[in-house]
Amino acid sequence: MASLQTEVDSGALESAIWKTRSVAVERTARFAISCSIAVNVVASMGNFNAALLPAELGYLQQAIAILMWSVLIYASAFVRPCLRLQFNPDLIALVAFYAMAVMSVLWTSLNAAAIMKSAALAMTSFGAFCLITRIDLDHIVRATTLGLFILVAASAFFAIAVPDVGIDHSWMHNGQWQGVFESKQSLGFVGAYLMFFACYLKMRGQGWPAFLATFLLASTCVLASESRGAGAVALAACALLVTSMWSVTCMRLYAVLPFVMCLLGGMLILYFYTTGYDAIHVGDAVIDFTERTFIWHYAISHFEDAPLLGFGINGFWTIPSIYDYFEQNHGWVLDNYHSGYIAILMETGFLGYALFAAGVLLFSNKILHLIAARAIDRSHCALIIGFVVLSFQTNFTETSFLRSTMFTSVLLVAFFFATCRPVPPADF
Repeated sequence: MASLQTEVDSGALESAIWKTRSVAVERTARFAISCSIAVNVVASMGNFNAALLPAELGYLQQAIAILMWSVLIYASAFVRPCLRLQFNPDLIALVAFYAMAVMSVLWTSLNAAAIMKSAALAMTSFGAFCLITRIDLDHIVRATTLGLFILVAASAFFAIAVPDVGIDHSWMHNGQWQGVFESKQSLGFVGAYLMFFACYLKMRGQGWPAFLATFLLASTCVLASESRGAGAVALAACALLVTSMWSVTCMRLYAVLPFVMCLLGGMLILYFYTTGYDAIHVGDAVIDFTERTFIWHYAISHFEDAPLLGFGINGFWTIPSIYDYFEQNHGWVLDNYHSGYIAILMETGFLGYALFAAGVLLFSNKILHLIAARAIDRSHCALIIGFVVLSFQTNFTETSFLRSTMFTSVLLVAFFFATCRPVPPADF
């Protein structure tokens, strides 16, 4: 009898030891994920100034970002899921669109850059799934905010202490802050995202000193970079957060905005396609958004060359004749559409854009169902809607859709995954 009792006690002790080890391993894995997020944000949110990182070493940023996603995916295997997804039409549409984007490399010239971007997009999309199913949204936001704060604080330091690096002295942007980045646009939108997340953390109980320090530093960088669009978008997103917490009706209204903006993006594309203009004409006014519309018009003028499936990921600007013709006509060229909506159309074609729009419609519909069933935390719902609206607004003049390593682009995918949860039946 004593021997039996000893065996029971020994078994209980061994079970307790393994349970303790399991908790310690999971805690370590969560910490590794949080650290990987912060480092990933610092490495992936824009190309660094050549004075800080020579252009020929620019690949290091992408390499670090991919390494951090590898760490996150590996560490997620040791963390118990905190969110389970359901294989419903919204999840199917989301997976189908990104699968199509990844496979679109097959109808490009299959150059090394396109293959690498396709592989990175596949990896980060899976990483987005691991991230959102293993880590609570608030933990993700805190780690992301830390990374953004490091970038903004470093940018402010270089703009003030090392103006030869931190301030843009080119003829077009003379005197505007660019911080640690090679362009002022990167600093402006990093500051905008930080303003948004700082506002969310304040709503979740963060103290006033931390909020003011973060928000004011971010807004200063946005203003000094003269990214008026980024600042306006950030303030609108912050207002969306606050009003969503005040009114469920507002939250429902905002939930439809991503699909509305997707339609507006399609209408903008249709305008350039049907008119053949290289700018937007409103009465006597001609709007070119700092010559961005020249890029839009040029890309759309080639739509009929690959209307159904597009040119494939990274498959348009890598065509020498297309790249050289634009440069010869304008004296400059950027392998960037400066519009996420046009990027989707040109790289995945009409089918890809239709699938993307269908996925956004299902996302808006799912959010409305989650709100009605109270199947999602209210502040988390406001965060997801606000971030998606912020991203969709940004993509009218910048390209972040289908960016394979930029953290906020992958975070958008993670937030889409966050809504693909089961909806309990409504109580009657």
